Amino acid sequence: MPSLVRANIFQRKTRAAITILAVAVPVTAVLLIVGLSNGTLAELADRMESVGADIIVQPAGSSRLLGLSSTTLREAVVEVIQQVEGVQAVAPIYFWSAMVSGGAPVNAWGIDPRFEQVGASLTYLDGRGLDWNSSELEMVVDRRFAEANNVSVGDNVDMLGAEWKVVGTAHAGIGARIYVRLSRLRELVGQPTRVHLIFVKADRLDQTGELSARIETEIPGVQTTVLEEYSTMVFESIAGLNIFRAVLAGVAVSLSFLVILLAMYTSIIERTREIGILKALGGSKLYIVLTIMQESMLLSLLGVVGGYGLSRFSAAMLVAAYPTLMIQFSYPWTLAASALGMLGGILGSFYPAILAAGQDPVRALRDE
Repeated sequence: MPSLVRANIFQRKTRAAITILAVAVPVTAVLLIVGLSNGTLAELADRMESVGADIIVQPAGSSRLLGLSSTTLREAVVEVIQQVEGVQAVAPIYFWSAMVSGGAPVNAWGIDPRFEQVGASLTYLDGRGLDWNSSELEMVVDRRFAEANNVSVGDNVDMLGAEWKVVGTAHAGIGARIYVRLSRLRELVGQPTRVHLIFVKADRLDQTGELSARIETEIPGVQTTVLEEYSTMVFESIAGLNIFRAVLAGVAVSLSFLVILLAMYTSIIERTREIGILKALGGSKLYIVLTIMQESMLLSLLGVVGGYGLSRFSAAMLVAAYPTLMIQFSYPWTLAASALGMLGGILGSFYPAILAAGQDPVRALRDE
């Protein structure tokens, strides 16, 4: 039986190649899109948790995904939080989705000296940190941004219609891609007394949850997030993500199903005489069904393997072209995408297999 399956595939190489590609493409799409969404969210969570603070304070009702909410807090709230029992240090942040020198939008954070007091520690690969007493427009960028945009210490870049001097390059992984002085950023965007979020450092780590609740109770109009729980809350807050993934998976199965159905059905029509001979020689219905489905499953398996390889290759090309992209493949989704590709092949071959098994050998030979 396996030799017959291989012979059928090699006899129709073009059709087999198209079928394999049609399975590989949706598998690649599922792995890439899921990997990109997982990588982006995981990196965001890691960057936030790496700041070193214990709690994030935001305006009530804000999205935990920075950039999806434009609501702000009055700067006076910063001092109020500082007076809450159990608070060791606070650091206000104003963020901006900036286009630097006409490039893709990137997160820029306005910070002040209090940023380091909550635990943030930028390690510089080149240059220095921001000069808090300077009146110049200075900027620190992380390594990934510098590599992606070919930016070095001493370069001048355009942001918000002004020219900024890059004074330092820091290790990636803490907070934003770009750091500027809080006062200068807010001045340029016309929000001199507003902040988007406030990092809080607790006196005692074991009382972080209690302190988070106390801040929400004592200060109206704010919501808090314990940074240890930030990753989980970010993924849970994207309610539409799982729906999108389910729809994507459904499209992948449907595409594989339709392509395999068409390929197998056309193959059955072309091989009427061959099937008739098999049945005339004593081939049972089960034998015919298994032969057709084995051929389909082999094509689907090759498509799944090709899709996995294509997704890895595409991810490498994307990251090479856009170094700030994060693509995270996971074993559960790799298995799920593989299962979806195989499922589409099995479902698509079932009807043609039953159709072939039900053919009358005498009529099949006579029609030929």
